Amino acid sequence: MIGFVELARAAAAARQARPAVPLALATLVDVEGSSYRQPGARLLVDGEGRVLAGAVSGGCLEADVALRAAEVCATGRSVRLRYDLRADLQTIWGFGAACDGIAHLLLEPLPDWRWMVQAESVRARRQGGAVVTVLPTAEASEGEEAGGTWMLLDGAPDSGHWHLLHSPATAVDEDRVRALTQVAFRTASAVYEPLSDQQAVFIEPLVAPVALHLVGGGRGAETFARMASLLGWQVTILDHRPAMLEALSTERPVHRRLVAADETPEQVLLSLPHDGRSAVALLSHIFDVDGAWLTAALPLPLGYIGVLGSRSRAAQLLERIEPALEARGTPLTTKLRHKLHAPIGLDLGGESPASIALSAIAEIEAVMHARPAGFLRDRVSPIHGRSPTPQPRPSSHTPEN
Repeated sequence: MIGFVELARAAAAARQARPAVPLALATLVDVEGSSYRQPGARLLVDGEGRVLAGAVSGGCLEADVALRAAEVCATGRSVRLRYDLRADLQTIWGFGAACDGIAHLLLEPLPDWRWMVQAESVRARRQGGAVVTVLPTAEASEGEEAGGTWMLLDGAPDSGHWHLLHSPATAVDEDRVRALTQVAFRTASAVYEPLSDQQAVFIEPLVAPVALHLVGGGRGAETFARMASLLGWQVTILDHRPAMLEALSTERPVHRRLVAADETPEQVLLSLPHDGRSAVALLSHIFDVDGAWLTAALPLPLGYIGVLGSRSRAAQLLERIEPALEARGTPLTTKLRHKLHAPIGLDLGGESPASIALSAIAEIEAVMHARPAGFLRDRVSPIHGRSPTPQPRPSSHTPEN
């Protein structure tokens, strides 16, 4: 999903190129059935029908949303849009999508886009936050105030700072909003909930980007970093050898950090994000180095730890570090073993450095979404659902001899 920073950048560029052309922001707030995009997806358009950034579908809605932006910008009033993608869209704007869901969007004027920069800053601080949007329910009578992006939360719902972005036309049950924000925090997914017969709220938690720490500055780290950066992850390559870091060819978002001789792996990891949205991949190929970093990483509340190398090498590493973990009061429990992915990556079959990086990045993505990383064709529940994932159905295909 495109981040607020990309939307803000596109809005700033549009303002500079066409200062007299107003902007509008579409937000996907609810989905019934299957949808390529999930609630929280956004699309930036302007009053002349241009699509500037983002997406709210697989490509079948953006043009129509952009056409509707002119009215929104002219009246200064938001509108709620409903697209039934189960129907043949040929009669709407010239082609059939054959999708399987209903998409509910809010299209609102965007006179000031700077709150999106603030939202991305809140997300990057990794201390909690949310964007709260007020809108009419689907049953609200025509002409009801359509609402818009209402508040920005910086921090936790009970202790953070609530920034008012605009005043809604009708009163909002703020206690209920805070309670629903707690739900969004716990589930790490957006919440859409009616507050009354006429008013609903959409709450999107500002989930922190994955922070990937790559230990070892070999050439393989470049591919890992490149793929992770495409996903919007925060990537840091760590190495104690200056020459290895200097030889890397990485783009600007990737941070290279030299580990000083007097720094321990634990000190370095504690100076970096080390929460459930953080991952460590050990790529050094040096047994003692991997052992030291694994000893430091396993007790931390990281979401993922992976080690490059064979299964037997991983077993030797665990055998080597087990006494050190015992001495620290963090024995090698089943929970700690489950956190470790060694050999690193999904079983994709490729053996090239790029294939290995792809399998590892895909595994981290699956772990962060609590998914089993199987074939989507075998998934029993909806493929975009955020509910707990059931076991995939047994394959009905009989392998040929």
